[in-house]
Amino acid sequence: MSEPESPDLHVVPTADPVAETGRIPDDDETDTESLSARETSFVDALATGCSPAEAAREIGLSDRSGRRWRKRPEIIEAIRARLAENIATGKSILASGMAKAATGLVEMASGEKPAESARVSACRAVTEGAVKLCEVAELEARLAALEERLANGGTKQWD
Repeated sequence: MSEPESPDLHVVPTADPVAETGRIPDDDETDTESLSARETSFVDALATGCSPAEAAREIGLSDRSGRRWRKRPEIIEAIRARLAENIATGKSILASGMAKAATGLVEMASGEKPAESARVSACRAVTEGAVKLCEVAELEARLAALEERLANGGTKQWD
């Protein structure tokens, strides 16, 4: 009896950050040059999910100073930029794996390949995640267009 075929899913190397609009961000969009090395480390920690207190401890600040730093506009903007980079990279990875995952699901559904539960779950997670990210991106674009219309004094009725 032959060994079961191993899943042909693999880790995709991370892509260059792509902005929400599908373009590579300008240097000044992701630039943290205005921040000190310590502030950049603080931002990195926050962007990876640390609380302000945990991020502060990592760089040798008090909890109170960490909470104060977290409210500074330049820190907030740097965190937003870092999170946008992470989301864009995640979208690129999911998008590159979606075709392969969808093909795998179809092959398993048609009986061409054995339906291994772990592979089915992984393929479903990739396809569902990519679809959700596309839906969110579309909603963000529509919201931005509506906000721009309102900011420009748009009085036109909603379409």
